[in-house]
Amino acid sequence: MNCRGIVVTSQGNPEMCSVPVTDPGRDEVQVRMASTLVSAGTERAWSLGYPNAVPEYPYVPGYCCAGWVEKVGRDVQDLTPGDRVACYAVGIGHREVGNVPAYRVVPLPDNVSFDHGAFTSLGQTSLQGIRKCRIELGEISAFLGMGLVGIIALEFAGLNGSVCTIALDPSDARLQIASKCGADHVINNSHPGWEDAMDAASGGTGAHIVTDSTGIPAVMSTACRIASDYGRVCILGCPRGETSFDFYHLVQKKSLTVIGAHAVDSIPRCCSYPNFWTFADDAKCFLKFVSKGRFILDPMIGERVPAKNAENAYRDLILNDRDTLGMIIDWT
Repeated sequence: MNCRGIVVTSQGNPEMCSVPVTDPGRDEVQVRMASTLVSAGTERAWSLGYPNAVPEYPYVPGYCCAGWVEKVGRDVQDLTPGDRVACYAVGIGHREVGNVPAYRVVPLPDNVSFDHGAFTSLGQTSLQGIRKCRIELGEISAFLGMGLVGIIALEFAGLNGSVCTIALDPSDARLQIASKCGADHVINNSHPGWEDAMDAASGGTGAHIVTDSTGIPAVMSTACRIASDYGRVCILGCPRGETSFDFYHLVQKKSLTVIGAHAVDSIPRCCSYPNFWTFADDAKCFLKFVSKGRFILDPMIGERVPAKNAENAYRDLILNDRDTLGMIIDWT
């Protein structure tokens, strides 16, 4: 059996291909996709082979998916064919049908759409970083990079008790989306005087928590510079290359804590612990907030395309570096 799926056959060249579908392994769930979400920043990096994101080609992009259970492996007990699910589907990506490890598949609440369910992997990515920051009630949080992960992290910070959330990005279009998603202050950090605006928004103290989701190594120094003394700087986006800066003045003298937060390699596999939850537990937590209407997602959906148009739309998004945040591919 074969199905349609997007494959990057060579650097910068995504194509809609016929890909094989096998029976699920003993601990896998076969999912028929309804919606997959393109996370433009991450997928652009891997499709174009940026530093720290150099795959072997052909490469299967994407990992944010929602759909129905088609089949389950013999060791899978909690899911049955027909169940609505969201999943973190690395290696499956944007295709009609794929087999996903069961521990990366969670039930989708009845009142959550497939389009919103496709955000689950990025919800987990953002939440595991915010948990590690251990936000206290009343703290100020700043977020560098208003991609999908940055905006979702900003929303989680507000839910965690941050009294003031500050969005920073060089794109006015992305800042408008961040504002619609609840940012208290938006600052274009490509404009002269942006640091004065940052001081005003934070009351002159800097931010207690700074999250960098840009993937740009040089931004690390900016993150440390705008943090308050004794603050925490969370590296949520994967830096695409090396960085160097004045560690003594920007980190040591300010007594900063730098937190690495990788969505796959820095979380436990089976059991959750305080501030370190499993994928499934974080994903279910995210979906509960979505189900209760406490998360704003629609402004982040820049476009929605049917599968028949996905190849051209995907290529345009990857190659032209547009302001579009999330693109939904409809496989129904």
